[in-house]
Amino acid sequence: MKRLALIPSLLTLLACGPDAADTDSVTPSTQRSALGTPRWTATTSALTARSGATATRLASGQVLFTGGSSATGVLLQSAELYSPSTASWSSTGAMTTVRRGNTATLLRNGQVLVANGYAGGGAGVYLSSAELYNPSTGSWTATSASPTVRSDGKAVLLSSGKVLIAGGAGSMGPISAAELYEPFNGSWTPTGLRLARYRHTLTALPSGKALVTGGSSRLSTLSSVELFDPVTNSFSSVAPMSQTRHSHTATLLPNGKVLVAGGSGAFTAELYDPATNTWTPTGSMTRTHPNHEAELLPSGKVLVFDSSGTSELYNPATGTWSIAAPLISNRSQGASALLRSGQVLFAGGIVNSATTAAAEVYEPGQSSWNATSRLFVNRCKHSATELPSGRVLVAGGSGSGGSVEAYDPGTRTWIWLGAMNEPRSGHQAVRLPWGQVLVIGGNDSTTQTTAELYDPDSNAWTPTGSLLTARSGFTATVMPSGQVLVTGGRNGSVYLTSSELYDPVTGTWSATGNLGFGRADHAALLLSDGRVLVTGGAYVANTITSRTSSSELYEPAIGLWTATGYLASSSRSDFTLNLLGSGVPLAVGGRNGSSMPFGPFSVASTERFSPTSGTWSHAGQMTAARHFHATTALASGAVLTAGGSTTVGGGQPVTTAQASAELYDPGLNQWTATAGMLVARSGLTLTPLYTQEVLAVGCGPSTEPSAELYTP
Repeated sequence: MKRLALIPSLLTLLACGPDAADTDSVTPSTQRSALGTPRWTATTSALTARSGATATRLASGQVLFTGGSSATGVLLQSAELYSPSTASWSSTGAMTTVRRGNTATLLRNGQVLVANGYAGGGAGVYLSSAELYNPSTGSWTATSASPTVRSDGKAVLLSSGKVLIAGGAGSMGPISAAELYEPFNGSWTPTGLRLARYRHTLTALPSGKALVTGGSSRLSTLSSVELFDPVTNSFSSVAPMSQTRHSHTATLLPNGKVLVAGGSGAFTAELYDPATNTWTPTGSMTRTHPNHEAELLPSGKVLVFDSSGTSELYNPATGTWSIAAPLISNRSQGASALLRSGQVLFAGGIVNSATTAAAEVYEPGQSSWNATSRLFVNRCKHSATELPSGRVLVAGGSGSGGSVEAYDPGTRTWIWLGAMNEPRSGHQAVRLPWGQVLVIGGNDSTTQTTAELYDPDSNAWTPTGSLLTARSGFTATVMPSGQVLVTGGRNGSVYLTSSELYDPVTGTWSATGNLGFGRADHAALLLSDGRVLVTGGAYVANTITSRTSSSELYEPAIGLWTATGYLASSSRSDFTLNLLGSGVPLAVGGRNGSSMPFGPFSVASTERFSPTSGTWSHAGQMTAARHFHATTALASGAVLTAGGSTTVGGGQPVTTAQASAELYDPGLNQWTATAGMLVARSGLTLTPLYTQEVLAVGCGPSTEPSAELYTP
């Protein structure tokens, strides 16, 4: 039975990552990011039983476990990796020395800085050495040693990309030493706390500063608080907490406040507001939590769990705590990490007086991603189009050879379909009102002008008229008449102003009005009144590629373009443009800047267009800057954006593929994080299904799930 189309989809197809083909059919993974009922579930055990280790989530989504103590009390040099998508552990290179009580910090370049620690030796051999883990090679290399020998220091990555390490224990007790590590050249810059302390917390703030709270001095427990300012490279005293605390937790909330909970046998909690330098009491926990951990979940709630096996959740909206599911095991000295799926991994530690390799995962029971059947061909630069039957047609892509397959939401399986007449990659695909799919151009080439039609009833592809002008980086929009409007793009080094219309009755293309500004990698959207909005994109001036904030409107009745309001917050290309339920277009993310001197950078800003006034207004900041991402509207009216790449940095820009996802609430004009995908994907497609799920396809490593489902 066919399902009726509501609005033909416009697919934005972008350059993406790995393109290795994978032609094997693989059994579907049952690994889920979050299930219906919040609970702790067992996962596979680590290769080595260890306590006092560190756990660091890598850019790949894997978790790196380092050092600690073995079941016999021997300090460890080994390291291993946990892969969430397969729930498996694998060994990786060993550190250059044994360590326990070291810091482990993920750097912007994807490497992990491990510093300091305890190396045994009775009364204590404390380390100043530091080393770097390279996930690409699985190996460790020494970097310059810290100026301080210590164990149990606290470390954070600052917004500058530098690492701040402060406090800890030395051979004579608590220390006040602190220093900054510069990844660019491996150097350290000394600074210092105002008070010596350990068992404290260190939290990076959005302002670039860092907050130190409580801890233990040589003689007492502290309530004092210090603030590190990277401009002056110094700490200053700020408002103290309401009570003394050590072994507590401090969690940065989405609203910018810091939640400090428990410690020193207390069940109280309080909030620090950096904007006002004030502390405010908030709801108390239901019980005290010895040696507890705290993780900020994608929902914005904070999960606290401890060695007694109990856990509870803090809700920032209400300022209250509620009892959460108990752990499987009572364990102390384990290591935890928030997975990008929104789950929490807790592994190793001591259970019933014995060091363990066992691990468990907290399922938050909220919006989730789960792997579905694998594509026959691992692909990127493909198109994904919902058919009238509810199946999703996935066509072409790098390394696909023109192959086509379809996803059936009912059976959650893929089936082969007829191949296109020629290979295509980086093409455009739109569904016509009567159910056929028109595929245009491709191969990221300005020489391919051909187009073809897919008929779902006959499972056949038929060539149709070719574009008048070869182009890439263009847009394709289905008009209410059933015609298809193609705009802009590039032809070699020329950024096109030309537009053309496809007539499905004759199967031919004809020229229509020219854009006022030549652009490529822009976005286009059919408005509720039948006009077409084109905005943003890249252009070239004096051999330098830049981004534009200009916008234009196409009037079908007269076939002409007129200028309209400029984007309000940022010029951008490689972004998404979606229509909200109110009929208002939403522009999300993208890249800003020119090809000189360091290239374009990702933006986190979003904005809304008013078709009535022709103006753009700010629509809030995403939690992460991104381009080459995908965005789709949900049945609830919210907007989901996921994946993409993030390019940040100064003289040495770093680009990282993203697995994170977030939701836009049009009523609140606000973005919030949701569960992250199992796999980082840049250039993916997102397709809403009739099951109310969203299908994410392609652009991940060939060893990871090639497709996954988001359940709101």
